[in-house]
Amino acid sequence: MGAHVVRGWLVGILAALALLLVVSPARAHAELDSSDPQDGAALASAPAALSFTFGEQILEQGNAVTLTDVASESRLEVGPVQVDGATVSVSWPEQSPAGEFRAAYRVVSADGHPIEGTISFTVDEAAGVAVSPVAATTSDEPSAPPGDSASAVPAVEGSGPADDSDAGGVGPLGWVLFLGAAVVIGAAAGMWVMRRTR
Repeated sequence: MGAHVVRGWLVGILAALALLLVVSPARAHAELDSSDPQDGAALASAPAALSFTFGEQILEQGNAVTLTDVASESRLEVGPVQVDGATVSVSWPEQSPAGEFRAAYRVVSADGHPIEGTISFTVDEAAGVAVSPVAATTSDEPSAPPGDSASAVPAVEGSGPADDSDAGGVGPLGWVLFLGAAVVIGAAAGMWVMRRTR
């Protein structure tokens, strides 16, 4: 075997070793193993938290998780990032609409390499959104039944037909007294006349 052949073999082996040294660290970076909720999941109600589990330990610093309402492209406020070994989690917002959401993560693996990715899922029911109450009636008291509206209106004094006794003339009692006095006066006058004629 000539020297040129041996030298060629050595160069090839060194090149292969160098390639392995470059590729191996890249393959050692943490990758997403699972998420809760899963990518593409359809949930009946909002979850309590978002969590991402990776293939190796995650550093405590430099991690971020965002949640976006796809319909409005508005970002919702999630809780602070919590790291537990290889799992990163954030609490779900106190209020959120129903619809499709996109959760994006950016974490730093134990070797210092950042990992990024996104998942999408849907939620059928809004969370923490106050429901507008049905407009209530202006009064708690029951309304009067039809036909009784007149009885509910107080009578205005003096608005009804005037009584005959209030017309300014002499009432029935006055007429009786007047006639009685006339009879007495007439009888006295007759007696006086009779006495005079005797």
